[in-house]
Amino acid sequence: MSDHRPVKMTIAHINDTHSHFEPSSISLKLPYDVLNNEMSVFASCGGFSRVSSAVKDVKRHAYLNEREFMFVHAGDCFQGTLYFSLYKGVANARLLNAIGIEAMALGNHELDMGNGIVADFMDMVDFPLLAGNWDLSQENPDKPNPLAPKPQVLAYDHLNQHAHFLVKEVDSEPVAIFGLSIENMAAIANPDPDTFFLNVTDVAKNTVAAIRRQGINKIILLSHLGYERDLELAAQVEGIGAIIGGHTHTMQGNFQNVGYGVTDEYARMVNGTCVVQAGCNAMALGQLELDFNADGTVAKAGGVNQLLLGRQFTLDASRSQHLDESTHEAVKAYLYAQPNVRFCAKDPLIENLLNEEFRPAVRLLQTEQIAVVAEPLRHTRIPDQRGASQIAPLVVDSFVWQSRQMGFEVHFGIHNAGGVRTSFHEGPITSADIAGRLLPFAIGLMVYPVTGAQVRAALEGAIDNAIDNGVEGTGSGSYPYTSHLKYLYRCCAPKGKRIEALQVYFEGQWVDVNDEQRYLSVSSGYTATGKEGYNALVDETSEPQPLNITMAEAFEAYARVRQSLTAPPEDISLFIPCECQDDSAEGAA
Repeated sequence: MSDHRPVKMTIAHINDTHSHFEPSSISLKLPYDVLNNEMSVFASCGGFSRVSSAVKDVKRHAYLNEREFMFVHAGDCFQGTLYFSLYKGVANARLLNAIGIEAMALGNHELDMGNGIVADFMDMVDFPLLAGNWDLSQENPDKPNPLAPKPQVLAYDHLNQHAHFLVKEVDSEPVAIFGLSIENMAAIANPDPDTFFLNVTDVAKNTVAAIRRQGINKIILLSHLGYERDLELAAQVEGIGAIIGGHTHTMQGNFQNVGYGVTDEYARMVNGTCVVQAGCNAMALGQLELDFNADGTVAKAGGVNQLLLGRQFTLDASRSQHLDESTHEAVKAYLYAQPNVRFCAKDPLIENLLNEEFRPAVRLLQTEQIAVVAEPLRHTRIPDQRGASQIAPLVVDSFVWQSRQMGFEVHFGIHNAGGVRTSFHEGPITSADIAGRLLPFAIGLMVYPVTGAQVRAALEGAIDNAIDNGVEGTGSGSYPYTSHLKYLYRCCAPKGKRIEALQVYFEGQWVDVNDEQRYLSVSSGYTATGKEGYNALVDETSEPQPLNITMAEAFEAYARVRQSLTAPPEDISLFIPCECQDDSAEGAA
């Protein structure tokens, strides 16, 4: 006979906030009949002050309806804005504590700079990190700040072969919560090599079984796997009541009423498991209403994703062109009636924390001019009819310049196109433009020895990955831009022969790269450690050497010296696309 009881929970959730503590300006396209014309208005959306206000309101409403409440984060709080560039994990720790997060999944961007920054972050937060497929059992205990001993890191239980999990008592009925992160973490982030990520499905099945052996039948998974993987996992693993996810920035629900699209219904049910995700950048709050039967099955799952809006609307993103009063009231009345919109005042406690500890330094960077862009500098990942990126080569130039300034006799630099995030218009640029827009990922530079043959293989592998040439790639962001290194990639050439005319700029002239010769290169830590097709750069005999300076810091120093930024005089990365027919299949083999 079972003595389990039903449970009713309201779970507020966010994911992929990426240090977006400030509101974002978004465009809302309203239906024709609201103002008798087609019109878009701009609104201030989200930010941690509004998230905090919304969470307090949802929590109060839950308790009035005799429901248990919980507030969770499904991973990727790091990176994204100047707040991270300046403060790394400190600002996130202080603000996530302040808004009341109770548990968080480990996202891939938490590991962009290795385990150490996560360990420091965990020393500052008041909540557990759920990373149930992260095996820390072989972690070096002599590290400055190892993760394995930290009780708030609920990682993989190597001895018992399942995830450590959190147990929340709901009116004396236990509910277990565990976390999972993407299993190919080493391919897209920089976890320390003595810690490993295990198969998600195996760990999930083992963990559900272990939880049930302890007499708990109500189970929630906090996931940073991506929406489609969450749906697959729900179909593969029995016994999970809800998967609260992140990673793919999926905004579940129908947002056509404000000019956006539809992604399933909120709280999609798969195989008895409810799957939810709440967009990104702290613009929305997910509110899952989850009712368990006594036997642990889901009796009801519902709720909503809501955009968190301010009460003022304008005609432009800079919020300087105001609506007339009657139009403004009509817009407000329409949006008030929408179930997927919540109007939120800013929590003064969060505003005070930002104002006292973090905003002043950020505002300074947003106003200090670093250099002038003398002409528009276009960025594209893969060269097209208009040519290659004009800004990415300057970024790599800054890596080479910075490493040489530090005394390293670097021959060339390589950087992945996805690490550069914007074009620049003509005009002045600030630190905020560099660290907040151009190079928002606070990843450090590394120098590393590499042979000419390794460089040739890495360039080919990265471009193959970017265009899916004979491989199932991870996206166009792996395309390589270079400094002091020239090449031509011929898509239709046989595998291993696609890089031609590979040359290094040495003593004022271009000379052929010698496959046997060892060179010294500089890249971001992401590229230098072999991510996304760059695995040929990895040398088992020597580790890359960190320079302890980020990409944005290098580019800012370089731009300060140059003062005026112009497009490169020539494209040194040449791309001949796959436009042939007869030999395309052979070339992709």
